Amino acid sequence: MGIRDRVVGQFKKPSGPFGHIVGWIMAARSSNRERSRWTAGLLHIDPDDRVLEIGCGPGVALQHVARRLLSGTILGIDHSPVMVEQAARRNREAIEAGRVLVRASTIEDVRAGDGPFTKIFSVNVIQFVPDQPAFFRVLYSILAPGGVAATAYQPRTKNPSRASALAMADKISAAMKPTGFTKIRVEERDLKPPAVCVIGMRLE
Repeated sequence: MGIRDRVVGQFKKPSGPFGHIVGWIMAARSSNRERSRWTAGLLHIDPDDRVLEIGCGPGVALQHVARRLLSGTILGIDHSPVMVEQAARRNREAIEAGRVLVRASTIEDVRAGDGPFTKIFSVNVIQFVPDQPAFFRVLYSILAPGGVAATAYQPRTKNPSRASALAMADKISAAMKPTGFTKIRVEERDLKPPAVCVIGMRLE
C-alpha cells in the first residue's frame, strides 16, 4: 500500500497517532466546518428532534445540531474509536446535558433499536459506502414517518470539481429512489470545491 492509499485510509477510518492528527485536520479545515453548518441548516432542526449523524468524525456537526436542541437528542456514530473519543471531548457539555450521545457503531448496529429518528444525516461518508442502495434501505427503516435524510458530499479526490460533486448527487438520488424516499432534491453549496447535499423524505 502506497503513502497516498494510507492517507486516504486514515480519512476513511482514522486510527492510531496519525488518526488523531487526521481528526484535528477534519475539525480545523474551514471548508469542513462550513459544510457541517450548511448541512445542519438544511435539516431545519426542531428543538425536540431525534437526530442521527452517521460518521460523526471529530464531532463538529454534532455541535451545530446540539445548539438547536432542547428536549431532543442527537446520536453520533462512527466506526473509528479515535473519532468517537474526539467527538465526545468536543461535545462534553452537551453530552452531560443529555442532548448528545456518541458511540462507536456502524449503521447496521443502529437499526436494532435506537430509532426511529426524525432527522438523519451524513457528511462525506457516502463515498466510502460500497452498497449505497442497501445503506439507504437501512436509513429508511429507522427514519420516522415525515422524517428527513440528508447526505452531503464534497469531493476530496486528486482533481475535485463541481462535475464530480454533481455526478455523486445523481448516484445518491438513484440509490434513494427505490427504497421509498420521496421529494428527493439536491442542494449545492459554492465551496472550494463545491459541495452537494441530497435530501429525501419518508412520508409513511
